Amino acid sequence: MNSATKVVFNTGILYAKLLVGMVIGLFTMRLVLAALGETDYGIYTLVAGVVGMLGVLNSSMTNASMRFMAHSLGTGDRTNILKTFNTTLFLHFVIGIIALILIELGGLIMFQYLLNIPVGKLADARIVFHFMVITTFVTIISVPYDAVMNSHENFLALALIDMLGYIIKLGIAIYLTYSSSTKILVLYGLFILLTQILLRIIKQLYSRLKYDECKFRFKGYVDKKVLGTILSFSGWNLFGSVAAMSVTQIRGILLNMFFGVQINAADGISKTASSQVNTVSTSMTRALNPQLVKSEGSGDRQRMLRITELATKFSVFLFALFAIPVIMETSYLLNFWLIDVPEHAVIFCKLILIGLFLEKFTFEITSAIRAVGQIRNFQVVETCLVLFNIPLAYCIFKMGYPPYAILLVNIFLAFIAIFIRLYFGHMVAGMDIRQFFKNGILPILIPVLFAFCFAFIPKTFMHEGFFRICITTIVSIAVMTSSFWFWGLKPEETAKLKEVVNGIAIRLFKVVHRGSA
Repeated sequence: MNSATKVVFNTGILYAKLLVGMVIGLFTMRLVLAALGETDYGIYTLVAGVVGMLGVLNSSMTNASMRFMAHSLGTGDRTNILKTFNTTLFLHFVIGIIALILIELGGLIMFQYLLNIPVGKLADARIVFHFMVITTFVTIISVPYDAVMNSHENFLALALIDMLGYIIKLGIAIYLTYSSSTKILVLYGLFILLTQILLRIIKQLYSRLKYDECKFRFKGYVDKKVLGTILSFSGWNLFGSVAAMSVTQIRGILLNMFFGVQINAADGISKTASSQVNTVSTSMTRALNPQLVKSEGSGDRQRMLRITELATKFSVFLFALFAIPVIMETSYLLNFWLIDVPEHAVIFCKLILIGLFLEKFTFEITSAIRAVGQIRNFQVVETCLVLFNIPLAYCIFKMGYPPYAILLVNIFLAFIAIFIRLYFGHMVAGMDIRQFFKNGILPILIPVLFAFCFAFIPKTFMHEGFFRICITTIVSIAVMTSSFWFWGLKPEETAKLKEVVNGIAIRLFKVVHRGSA
């Protein structure tokens, strides 16, 4: 399977997993809430939130591991690949043990002085806390195997294992619904731990059977130089992640301070809705990332930059397909989804999506910078810009501006971030800014503007309702797709896309024909 076909195939796999995960996840959450009850579910959520703070660390380490594994595979040096895997594995064991000790010590303080849990439920909450600490440890030491499978672009195996996890959790929820046990909360925590251990064992066994580098060889293969490079890279990644998380949390606190708890509901709803739309485009770029990093690892900088341009065009395209109808019909969609839509939720959702639009046009440049590995200066400058959200938001609220002004600040800073990414893309990765604008931004900018203009027609001349949203969606998707096909794609890209789609269609036809025979 060539690289283009592999990217399309992997994108389809990721979207299928996304759809299955959303459907099963929503149903599972409903059953778990009914089985546990409001109090037990609230306790579990509280404990999970405390332990979940490590999610930022884990996410940063996952990205670093995937980057270094893909880069080492790109070099083709077997010794280097073995060193990278064993160094990554060793590092995650150390981090997992440190995290386990620190969370357990922190838990003693939190249960004693901070957490407000009913006395009758305190013993169960402590047991669940211990289960979740071990679950976190297992998750951390599983990261190197996720990194290997991602780097080899084996998204099918990863998706199947993840979907097995979804099905098991659904089975747990069904079991709990009919269980008469008085220790439902403890059982749920135990089952989640056992599920995570099972998935870790499957990933490890599969990786060790499938890939030569997945062997325990700490002696002689834990490289101090590689260890230092990974720690430095993930440290700067973590710096940016913590800053972004802090801004999100402080933004909610500022809104609460100036406007009360109702505005937090609007903020939460808008973030949930926009994140679902955003997931559509991030799934595609996740399929492209290993190709991008491998190209840099093999010394093919030009191919890496071409993939960056391609990823930019397609991520904006996929995001626009869903975001434009949502921006146009936010009010109707929120009223359809919710019984009572909080005040300001509509404008919040629109402005968050507009901010994400601006982000998409240059966000893939950050992937190119990370592929090169020189991220310190870029991360410091971008993080300082992100943190600037807080003092600016505080000042405009003190001046009496409305709640949604905080998102206007975010859009303004997102616009400045475009120039920062272009500058560092040129300085670090040698990206030609004019070439990137010509091949990455302009080909998708015009289809987006066309789609917005045409989608505005039914909104102007029709009454709000289900029929209008159908027309708006059809018009925006049709205009976006056709203009992207004729304007956004080069002739060679159109020919390649036809070839890939035809190849996949032929494979599917053969599979169906073989099955019917």
